[in-house]
Amino acid sequence: MLNSNTLDKFAILLSGACLIHCLITPVLVTALPIVSSSTLVEDLLFHQLMLWVVLPTSFVALFLGCRKHKQLAIAGTGIVGLSILVAVAFFGHDWFGITGEKIATTIGGLVLALSHYLNYRACQNTTCEDRNCSTQHHH
Repeated sequence: MLNSNTLDKFAILLSGACLIHCLITPVLVTALPIVSSSTLVEDLLFHQLMLWVVLPTSFVALFLGCRKHKQLAIAGTGIVGLSILVAVAFFGHDWFGITGEKIATTIGGLVLALSHYLNYRACQNTTCEDRNCSTQHHH
C-alpha cells in the first residue's frame, strides 16, 4: 500500500533525477553540438512530462503527511516548490533564458525535495493513536 513515506521517498528520487538532468544537459549541449537543436525541445518536454509524475505524487504525499502531522507549513513549502516547477516548465525559457531556467528549476526542485524530507521526518516523529494505522513510526 502506498503511504506518505513511500511517496515522499519517490518524490525525493524524482527531484534528484531532475537535478541530474539539469546538470548533465548543458554538458551534453556543449560537448555534442549536433544534439543542441533537439536538446532544447527535449528539455522542455522532459520538464513537462516530469510534472505529470511529480504533481500527483507530491500532492498525495504532502496531503497524507499533513493530514497526519498537521504541520501545514510543510505543505506550503511543497506548494511553493511545485509552483516554481510549473511556472518554469511552461515559461522559464522565455522568462529566464536557458541558464536561468536551469537555476530556477533547480531551486524549485530543491524546495520541493526539502518539503518531502520535512514531511517524511514529521510523519516519522508522529505517533499514531489508531491501531489500524498503516505507517510505521520511530518512537
